Amino acid sequence: MNFLRQNLYHSLTGAGPVKEVAVCYQSNRELAQAIAQLLPFTTYVVDSMATKVTEQAWGEQVSHVIEVYEPDTPGYEICKAARMAMRRQGWQILSLFDWTKDYLADGFWGETIYQELAQQLAQIKKQLEGIERFHITSALGTDISFEVTGRKWIAADGICSREHLAQLPDGEIYTCPIEETFSGVLVVDGTVTRSWLPTQPQRLVFEQGRLMECPPEFQKYIALFGTDITMIGEFALGFNPACRQIRHNISVDEKAAGTVHFALGDSYNLGKNQCNCHIDMVIREPKVVTVPAIKLPGF
Repeated sequence: MNFLRQNLYHSLTGAGPVKEVAVCYQSNRELAQAIAQLLPFTTYVVDSMATKVTEQAWGEQVSHVIEVYEPDTPGYEICKAARMAMRRQGWQILSLFDWTKDYLADGFWGETIYQELAQQLAQIKKQLEGIERFHITSALGTDISFEVTGRKWIAADGICSREHLAQLPDGEIYTCPIEETFSGVLVVDGTVTRSWLPTQPQRLVFEQGRLMECPPEFQKYIALFGTDITMIGEFALGFNPACRQIRHNISVDEKAAGTVHFALGDSYNLGKNQCNCHIDMVIREPKVVTVPAIKLPGF
């Protein structure tokens, strides 16, 4: 657990001092306790389904929260409401989504050091901010072009801050394509949303940012989300070399070095689409061409 201990410490302390930490769990108390025991801070293990953390006497001493949550299981809406209350308190939040016990092992983390990863992502982000256009292809048939000029880029580097949620594992840089320029074909061969790995690669056809054609399997999957889910909301590149194995956990698989992922639905205020749905889709072996041309590590 040495790598996990190190990465948790860097994530929590990367943007400033830590006072005390609440480790909040949705269902897996044993995992939350194991994580708490790795921390060199006063730590509270809390059932988010039964306890209002912000109302506890010790809450005034808390500066950081670690969430051990499973977004696709009953009760997550309660956890999301608790998160909103904690953010209003100014607490910094680190999200560990859909973790299992094997995430505690050093082998899961490879040799990724989050201080170093954050520095690398900051440098890559500066290069991406000068890109005007992308052309993404793959051997399976992905062929799509889009522009990003003027769109904001976010480096998800695993470091806690007041501005946004951090995750572990992390290691992506993302934006939203300019919707009207987003036309072509995506062939999705990786994990979709939380944990779905389709039985066959999914061929999706886009015109000016809208999903126009998709297989019945995919259509059935998105049918409950309404028309907002048909607009593109995100484009991201993965840079974490420790996340190359498919885990059926989008919070891990979308970080893998050498992959890209796109999302339908909400654009996280980076583009036009603002809604309550967001479906990530990983493409595992893309070829990425940029204008102007840059070299992207891992691709």
